[in-house]
Amino acid sequence: MKTIPFKVFPGTICAQHGIIGVLPCPWPDCANGIADESFQEETFLKNENAYNIYHRHQWKSPIEGTYYTWKDETLPNWHYAAQTLWNEARRLGLVQKNNVKTIYHYTSLDALVGIVEAQSVWLSDYSYLNDKRELVYGVEIVSEVVKELLQSGQSKDVQSLLNAWLEATSNGRPQVCIAAFSSDSDSLSQWRAYGPIAIGFTPQLIAIHTNQARLGSVEYDPKIQRQLVEVLINHLVQAYQVDLANKELERNNDDVYHKFEQVLELVAFFKHSSFRDEREFRLAYVEHPQLFNKGYIKPPPKRFRIKGNRLLPYIVSSELFPDSNGQRRELGICEIILGPEVD
Repeated sequence: MKTIPFKVFPGTICAQHGIIGVLPCPWPDCANGIADESFQEETFLKNENAYNIYHRHQWKSPIEGTYYTWKDETLPNWHYAAQTLWNEARRLGLVQKNNVKTIYHYTSLDALVGIVEAQSVWLSDYSYLNDKRELVYGVEIVSEVVKELLQSGQSKDVQSLLNAWLEATSNGRPQVCIAAFSSDSDSLSQWRAYGPIAIGFTPQLIAIHTNQARLGSVEYDPKIQRQLVEVLINHLVQAYQVDLANKELERNNDDVYHKFEQVLELVAFFKHSSFRDEREFRLAYVEHPQLFNKGYIKPPPKRFRIKGNRLLPYIVSSELFPDSNGQRRELGICEIILGPEVD
């Protein structure tokens, strides 16, 4: 069996199949992959048992043909769902290449001073954002796709899973917090709406700063939004069937499929096309209560600020992923732009 070295950072980029990662491209006969159906990867432990074994798996795409992934022998397929979604989205051309070197947070002078002094940004609870239909818009797309799958004739296990998701679309959800940015450094509408200062951030640095939150561009095209949901939901259904048949969920004593968080992590980046001019990037943090309950991670403290006669909940970026010494990672401020009304 072929052995490959352990990698911390992505070393495989396959433009043809949309693969970005630390493992070879999983597609058969690809120049960026390996011919074998299985391989072993060294781990950082460096002992005789320090290998992860991976096997190639084929999936059926709801949009175009088939696609492939690698899976190791210890983790269920839900563990790889997010990475699989974005690999497949790149292959299908559903993700545009973002060569944005700086993203801008429009804000007030008071907020500028607070952000610089604290080396932190605030992520606000989605329920209190300016767009009252934040998240609800994307969840409605999920509801449509799930209802269509329920009508297509599924096994009882899959029907149960789909009904659990459908119920989650109308019930209370985990906390979702968002910080908004724009790729536009000189937007008159944003000067007017948010304040006279635009703080420029280096995307790679602020993404590392808030490791538990995902940084990405907002998708405004309803057709692409729908296709992304179809890819994710169909993959989760197939992965659930495989893990169920192989008793993966029993062995790991953990069924994340019935949780709605992975779906929310996608639709948190959907907005109505009428907001397209904002050219928004955002940091989105989705709470995972089951990980808190198991002690894998600790939830960030929930804080509140006062605006008028309202209490607005938020979390602080530097409290999402503090290092072992409690030090705050670099925020990545690289530019400050003064708006048209700043003296």
